[in-house]
Amino acid sequence: MGVLQFFVNCFSFILYVLAVVGMFKVFEKMNIEGWKSIIPFYNDYLYAGKTWDQKYIIYLWCAFILSRIVALIAEIGGFIGFLFGLVSFAFFVLFIVARARFCYWKAKAFGYDVGFAVGLFFAPFVFEIILGFGDAQYQGNVFAESGSQY
Repeated sequence: MGVLQFFVNCFSFILYVLAVVGMFKVFEKMNIEGWKSIIPFYNDYLYAGKTWDQKYIIYLWCAFILSRIVALIAEIGGFIGFLFGLVSFAFFVLFIVARARFCYWKAKAFGYDVGFAVGLFFAPFVFEIILGFGDAQYQGNVFAESGSQY
């Protein structure tokens, strides 16, 4: 591993830790034990239960995992590889759309709107800290209460 890759990995880890620190405080605001925010995948599952719908977060991660698996198969090349590449791209787009919707419902659960959701999508390490340490209060599962998809 090169020196540059080492620093990129360290920087990525620091950003992840920042997001988890913010999520720890957000979980406490939602009356969930903060330590549960440390566990990957499980933290999203619990977060979705309080802000969106838990079945959708399972679909989100399945779409991501399938996109990665199909992308590996696509490396065989040729026309079949191209088709698998298209399928992988479709799964990845599905993942991106689902992640954006998850961020939207997280923002709505704390009284924010689309602008904050965009921030959660692109810079969760900053916006989770704002949610956790800021004045925003958890307002309940707006998705379940509204009955609408948007």
